[in-house]
Amino acid sequence: MAAFDPEQAFDLGFKLPETGRLRRENVASMSRVMGVLDTPQRLRCLPFLGSRKIRIRLDKITVKHFKQIESLEVDLQPITALVGGNTSGKSSALQAAQLGISILQAAFRRKANGKFEFEGTVANDAVLFRPTDRLLDLRRGLPATQTRGFSIAYGGVDLDTGAIKQLTIEVRRGKNANIAITRIGDDDLAEVLADPDRPFSILTPGLSGIPVREEWRTKGAMDAAVMHGDANLYLRTVLDHLFTRGLDEMARAAWRQGREISLLPLDSGWQTFSTLLDRCYAGCRVIVDHNPQRDRHVKVEVEFSGSRVPLDMASTGMLQVIQIIAYTCFYAPPLLLLDEPDAHLHADSQGRLYDALKGVAAATGTRILFASHSPQLIQRLMYDSDAAVVWMSGGAKVPVDAARRPAIPILMALGALSAGADAFDPARPVILMTEDKLTQPVTVLAKSNGAPDTLAVLSYNGCGNLPAARLLASMITDMRPDARIILHRDRDFRTEQEMQFELSTAEAERQRNGVERVKEVFTPLNDVEHSFAQPAHLKAVFVELAPELIDAAIADVAALRRDDLVNAARVAREQIRVTLYEAPRKRGKPEWAASGMPNNAPPIQGFLPANGLTPVSFAHAHGKKLMDGLRPKVHHHIGGAAQASDARIYTVTEHLSTPTWMELFQD
Repeated sequence: MAAFDPEQAFDLGFKLPETGRLRRENVASMSRVMGVLDTPQRLRCLPFLGSRKIRIRLDKITVKHFKQIESLEVDLQPITALVGGNTSGKSSALQAAQLGISILQAAFRRKANGKFEFEGTVANDAVLFRPTDRLLDLRRGLPATQTRGFSIAYGGVDLDTGAIKQLTIEVRRGKNANIAITRIGDDDLAEVLADPDRPFSILTPGLSGIPVREEWRTKGAMDAAVMHGDANLYLRTVLDHLFTRGLDEMARAAWRQGREISLLPLDSGWQTFSTLLDRCYAGCRVIVDHNPQRDRHVKVEVEFSGSRVPLDMASTGMLQVIQIIAYTCFYAPPLLLLDEPDAHLHADSQGRLYDALKGVAAATGTRILFASHSPQLIQRLMYDSDAAVVWMSGGAKVPVDAARRPAIPILMALGALSAGADAFDPARPVILMTEDKLTQPVTVLAKSNGAPDTLAVLSYNGCGNLPAARLLASMITDMRPDARIILHRDRDFRTEQEMQFELSTAEAERQRNGVERVKEVFTPLNDVEHSFAQPAHLKAVFVELAPELIDAAIADVAALRRDDLVNAARVAREQIRVTLYEAPRKRGKPEWAASGMPNNAPPIQGFLPANGLTPVSFAHAHGKKLMDGLRPKVHHHIGGAAQASDARIYTVTEHLSTPTWMELFQD
């Protein structure tokens, strides 16, 4: 076990009030009482004479007027996940949490008589972590002024006294374009947040790989990288510091030779790191070999499953776990911020990542706040009493009670979290679930058929996800007894009998399962865009164009894209033939005969032009492919901005209404 270095005490803040120095005999006495001070946990627990250094458990972060966030309050558990769409504000929350601490560190001037002194203003470039080059531009809406800015607040508990600690950092524009800082709250918490020697928080992005070589860096350089958000650039250096801090030369040599965790000094940082890594990847060992007098680059290897490879050749999942465990074991920060640590990871690796997060939170007391797009990871967290899942949309939390939480992983799997918040809004009693990724066309089609303005539209991204969409619809009806669900499906060249069969079998399945208030509906034509390509609709929208111009545009596109349109019909009909007519289980259902289904699939010739000289009929056109060609032609005649003419296409007209869809939206 490494011996305690008396000189280290002065770096850690030991001072006697009357002399300003701590005598070596007093340090030696302290070391006998406290034991070896070589772990992150113990380093945080050192007593500070003259000014007690508090130990914080962070419980809450509040962000106001920052980027996409108007007001957000996140209650922290040991592990807290932020989920939501790409513009929901997850990254904004992580950046705000790191920025508040970085600004406070920049404002720290000196420590005098055991107290930290802060400046009231700092230069933009003095702040290490900057999500953008101009920090004042981060205010929501407009850049910060001398009267309006943004704020980040931290709340927690002093672990020694149980006292509640709070600190708010308000940021506004100062003179000469500097950043003006106002601190409101507990000064001792401000000291902990601003301490440059022990970073309060670490921000690391998702790890997709590391450099082949890495030069060794001092702890000061690592600390700066941690605050800058570049923690992943110094993984080998962190491992080297962690390895050498906790072990003396004899222990290091023994590890390189035998790599026995049981022989490591108890409670050393390297012992904690190796134990946690072994729990995630049984038998995995990290070997550090670096001589600062000889080596410019840090050599780190990983031993696993009988092979030994350089660190950069380890799997992405393993690297992500090693990174998280190494940084938390070395720094034991009160807050660890991770931006999509599950990115690029296989489902099995995501399970190991979960184990790593659980392990480091329990071993170090670090609160972990991370953004995620992984349904598998969130599924595990949702049933963990030491974890919380915060669903965000539009920079705010989506209120979801315990009964509705199971819908979150399904929405994530469908890629529908960004729109799914509306599904739980009691002001939206009708929910339309669409297989289209873009929801505007189907929304207009629905409103042309009497859908209310409060209609909620949720995309489930393609018919390949239809079973999951049906499951989600069933769950929503359980959670929203006031809501009706409509599942939109594209017709895709089905006959009337085929549509009736699929609708009847789906309804029978819902009845067997006791699912009510869910209906399925096919588009009137082959897909949603097909309805908007109708000549009558386009003539009603673009009244300034001669009707014959619109007819000619449709005919031209059908001729130019003939091969694509014919192939689309062939592919769709072949899929229907295989999935319906060659499926004995479906042919044996009572709904088959009741729907008038024939024994054999209708001949493909009925869906194609008679010969190469015959144009594709409008009824058998693929609407999306047809519309892709129509939009530029219409814009050519209309002029102006292309977006404006496209938007006019998707407007309500009477030609979009059909009895089947009208019936869906009647009270």
